[in-house]
Amino acid sequence: MSSCTLQPDVSQAAPNGRVGTAAPALSAETLEGAALTIDFHQGKSVLVFWAAWCGPCRQEQPGLNTLAARYATRGIRFYGIDMLDHDRALARAFVQEFKVAYPSLYDPSGSVAAAYEVDSPPSFVLVDQKGIVVARYPGEASSSQLERLIDQKLAT
Repeated sequence: MSSCTLQPDVSQAAPNGRVGTAAPALSAETLEGAALTIDFHQGKSVLVFWAAWCGPCRQEQPGLNTLAARYATRGIRFYGIDMLDHDRALARAFVQEFKVAYPSLYDPSGSVAAAYEVDSPPSFVLVDQKGIVVARYPGEASSSQLERLIDQKLAT
């Protein structure tokens, strides 16, 4: 598996994204500039850490769109976290190009990624309805790999 590399500044983050721990609070601006706070107690969530410049992210996005639509009917919501794209327009172009229907938070400093201990895109974090991180998948994943993980950890 391959992933893009980057080194976020983790010195200001309070990391707590390990399996079995409470998911860090998630409140940031969307790519459009609107405030969004995710309440994990309202349902199950798949956090997709991505970047417009990340080749594997581009390759797997069509499959993520399919999974997000399929699991929405089962109460599982997808949220993107655009990490370290310093040009918001490039991130918006990615969302338009791939017709991403779920919201993405804009994380230009990498602070959200650092809080979840994600150091490179693509990466995935699954959070249950109690707000507990139940799985992590660092690196590129096929749709079938993610589907198995979601079925095991969230769809039960």
